[in-house]
Amino acid sequence: MDNKFLVFQSDFGSKGASVSQMYGISFQVDPSLRIYEITHDIPQFDTWKGSYSLYQSCYAWPKGTVFVSIIDPGFGKNRRRVVAKTKKGHYIVTPDNGSLSHINKYVGIEELREIDETVNRLKGSEESNLFLGRDVFAYTGARHASGIIPFEEVGEKVDLKTISSFELSDPRIIGSEVIGSIDIIDGNFGMLWSNIPVTYLDKLNVKCGDYLDVIIYYKRRQMYKYRVLYGKSFTNVEKGEDLIYKNAIGNVAIGTSLENFAEKYNLKAGIGWSISIITNNK
Repeated sequence: MDNKFLVFQSDFGSKGASVSQMYGISFQVDPSLRIYEITHDIPQFDTWKGSYSLYQSCYAWPKGTVFVSIIDPGFGKNRRRVVAKTKKGHYIVTPDNGSLSHINKYVGIEELREIDETVNRLKGSEESNLFLGRDVFAYTGARHASGIIPFEEVGEKVDLKTISSFELSDPRIIGSEVIGSIDIIDGNFGMLWSNIPVTYLDKLNVKCGDYLDVIIYYKRRQMYKYRVLYGKSFTNVEKGEDLIYKNAIGNVAIGTSLENFAEKYNLKAGIGWSISIITNNK
């Protein structure tokens, strides 16, 4: 590997020593590694948010960066431990438990290999399955990021059709309405990010300054219905007013100026959450 970037993500939080141990083992593999973090505050066992977080972050990192993502409600169980090579040239070391869903759909996975733990496992850890994040995932990620093992030596190829994945729907336009899913709550500010590219609004001749009817559902139950301004930034509205806008990855998002939108309306994101945007434009 050229850049030796190793990027961690987990649901471990910051109260224990788990993250520090992963750093330590990685530096034992190669002290010259450059180790960074996406976050260790993914909600516990939430592989959906882990999957989206990888998709949200990967595009910004140089080709060749190795990500280690450990959100694993099935820890210790016999599920595949894999390394994926994306079509953008990134590598993701993770349990095969849905964590690759968004990357697979929106970026594409070029090749998948199952970790051969007879070679790519921390020596002396063979009798324990309690900290695979350190003993298998971080260790393998560090060996690959350092260039000790090429991707081809991770393990045997896996059929891409067998990747464990959430069912991700595509946005669609019906008449003057665009319908999509709400995939994530953005950070501490509570904006909801959808899977609808802003180009879908362009197709409906929506312009900045237009007001749109927005309905948010959870499993067909209406949770929010207001007319909302479509603008470029939150400077277009007053404090406490809602705004539809283009987010950092080019999709439609909604938030409240200087307030937490999700908390204000008691909204969430992920499986079962959807959004409908209606315009009178043709």
